[in-house]
Formats: sequence, structure tokens, C-alpha cells
Amino acid sequence: MLQVTGLEAAYGRARVLFGVDLTVRAGELACVLGRNGVGKTTLLNSIMGLLSPTAGTVVFDGTEVTRMRTFRRVRLGMGYVPQGHETFPQLTVWENLQVTLEAMGRRDGTAIDDALDVFPALTGLLRRRAGFLSGGQQQQLAIARALVTRPRLLILDEPTEGVQPSIVLEIAQAIEQLRGDLAVLLVEQHLDLALRLADTFTILDGGAVRHSGTAGELRTAEVERLLAV
Repeated sequence: MLQVTGLEAAYGRARVLFGVDLTVRAGELACVLGRNGVGKTTLLNSIMGLLSPTAGTVVFDGTEVTRMRTFRRVRLGMGYVPQGHETFPQLTVWENLQVTLEAMGRRDGTAIDDALDVFPALTGLLRRRAGFLSGGQQQQLAIARALVTRPRLLILDEPTEGVQPSIVLEIAQAIEQLRGDLAVLLVEQHLDLALRLADTFTILDGGAVRHSGTAGELRTAEVERLLAV
């Protein structure tokens, strides 16, 4: 579903990614781990076209998208939930979902209902402005907005950061519900959650892949050393 090969990226003269390789297969949940500042968000932004890589390729479902604009990647089936509970705060929950659907240029009468089925707690909040939601509710809305686009690959950047424990559980359950129906690329700081959810993992350190493998290998001493603060 996603093949990243030799990806390099920089901010001005400061290189951040160094030849990153990453594969996400259809129906698979792949987790990217690493300490703060090692390039995880830069990797996702490069995959989504929010940052132009300086080298390497990004191929989505057989189509090279390395230089493709972000909105075209979304229309191909790539959904992205960036870090930070991103919503339109002055719009209601319903309006946040509706404007996303309209931006896709589709008339999909069930897309919003299907997204709300994943996060039923939002159903009672449809008329509330997003700016008045809790951080956890805003994160649920951010993921639901991405689901409205009917992605085949859902990319999540630390969806549990700053979220109360009860909603962390709901988000984890939602991701488990989605897995298999679509591919998921998850950046996550919590090792226990990664162990619960991931089929495969990639660990970044210093902007490069230092370790990768299956979830069963996550508790090795090498992995714990790379994730230690």
C-alpha cells in the first residue's frame, strides 16, 4: 500500500531524514517509534507532501506520489491526522465533518455516519463548536474527519498525546476496529500501545532507521535503548 525508499528531507540546510525506507502493506498497522526530535513528524509530512523530500521516492498503491500535491494524495486514498488535535474551532462537530466531505467533491451520504460509528460519543456533540470540546474529543473529531475521506491508508501522528486515559482507550479501540479494513501508519510514543496495535514497527534515531521488524521483537534490549529518554 505504501513504499517509501531512500527518503531524505531537510529544513533549509538542516538535514532531518537520511535514507529512510518504510513499507506498509494492505490491511497492516505499521508503527513508527522514536524519541522526540528524531524525524517522525518530518517523515509523515514528507509522505503526505507537506514537505518536499530532497531525495527518495514515495509510492502509494503502485502510483508514485513523491512530487504530487497533498490534496491529490488525499483523493487517491491517503488520510492524515497531524499531531495536535487539529480541527476548525469555530465550526460545530457536524460542520467540521461536512466541510471535509465537501472539500473532497463527493456526494457520499453515508461517509459521515460511518465515521460517527467509529466514534459514537461524537453523535451527541454534533451541534457543539469544536473549540469547546475537550482535547480527547477534538482528537476523535480529527480522526473522524480523516475517515470521512474514505482513506485506504490512514496516517496518525501521535493520536494519544495529551489525551485523557479514558479517551486513549477509545482511540485504541477505534484503531483496532479499523485495522484490516484499511492500512494504518501510526507514530506513537507509548510502547505498550504500540505492542497492542502494531503488526510491524520502524524505529527512527537521528533521522535514520535504526531498527525494524515485527511487533514480537519490540521488547528487545536494543529497542528499549533506542526509545530511552
